[in-house]
Amino acid sequence: MKLKNFGFLILPSLIFGLSSCLGDDEYSDYKEWRQQNLAYIENAENETVDGKPKYEKITPEWDKSFYILMQWHNDRSLTANNLSPLDNSTCKVKYILTTIEGDTIESSYAMTEYGDSLLQCQPSGMITGFWTAMTSMHVGDSVTAIIPYTAGYGAYGSGSVLPYSTLIFGIKLVSIPSFETIPGRQ
Repeated sequence: MKLKNFGFLILPSLIFGLSSCLGDDEYSDYKEWRQQNLAYIENAENETVDGKPKYEKITPEWDKSFYILMQWHNDRSLTANNLSPLDNSTCKVKYILTTIEGDTIESSYAMTEYGDSLLQCQPSGMITGFWTAMTSMHVGDSVTAIIPYTAGYGAYGSGSVLPYSTLIFGIKLVSIPSFETIPGRQ
């Protein structure tokens, strides 16, 4: 009806609205933070203890486009014969997540006032970097996993995690109560 006469107003408004979304405003808002996080990763990669790298670079077989850094806090020879989770194993873990500045973002220790502080999860249900860390561990292992934003929450962040954030997880793989489940069955 008469809406045809207002097309000249709607089209320019739509074009202006879309073009404002295409800029790199989001990137520029976090440019300094992104640089700090990239520098943190680079420094961690170059850190040594007694002439050996402090962190091991882990690149999963299924996606060579990213990596995480891991430091084990236990004697791996003592856990070498223990189970290592599959992608869809049900696992119990303890974890703490911090920023590069040392601020705690989240922790399984804060999940409950009563009982244990275990998170039950499947590696494939977690962010890519946490998934990679878990499937690289054996039951009983404790690690620090440094996860670049590309294997974490990316350029958008999540909740209190800012875009481009490097994630630092302290993880202990406590048990694997269900080593593998068949998808679609209970």
